[in-house]
Amino acid sequence: MKKWFIIIGVVINLIGVNSTFAQFNLNNISANIGIIKTIHNIDQDDKYVVYPEVQVDSDILNQSIRWTVYWGYWTDGINQAFIWPDYVTYSYNSHIVGTRLTLLLGKSSIKRPLQIGIFTGISHHFISVKYIGGFGLDGRPGPDYTAGATTLEVGLNAEVQVLEPIGIRGGIHQFIALGSTEYDRMEKNRRAITVGIFFAF
Repeated sequence: MKKWFIIIGVVINLIGVNSTFAQFNLNNISANIGIIKTIHNIDQDDKYVVYPEVQVDSDILNQSIRWTVYWGYWTDGINQAFIWPDYVTYSYNSHIVGTRLTLLLGKSSIKRPLQIGIFTGISHHFISVKYIGGFGLDGRPGPDYTAGATTLEVGLNAEVQVLEPIGIRGGIHQFIALGSTEYDRMEKNRRAITVGIFFAF
């Protein structure tokens, strides 16, 4: 089943890229802020941190589909070692770069200002890992290093134009791991919620 999700996501976004370059028209840019689930889950409780995001959009196919390119960033903010025996504490942060293709369900109007969309996309997570403190079973500290993971992204968004050309939008995002490495598995249940202000051209 996951294989088909991957194929569908890649194909849909390739169609969006080709269509956009064929008739590129920048429609809006937005600055979003929200929360995202982090990698750390030591106590088995979900932990969310602040997640800023910037995106640019281009409407294609008679404005029924929107192609988006975006960048987001989060950091878990850990700066002190956990006081546990034989445990190395790391702090994680990640830049997320991706593309989404949104199916817009109807067109907004004065009588119907709220526009709903469902989207799928592909994103890459550029993960940085910093050693904070502690020693492993071998008595050694941990190294700083970088890693990466690619995910499929699906979700739902809504927007309303409150004062032309300015509007408000919100989104619910679910990331789906595509690989089988340690960092791919960490992305398995990552989700985010964002709200933001967009400027329409």
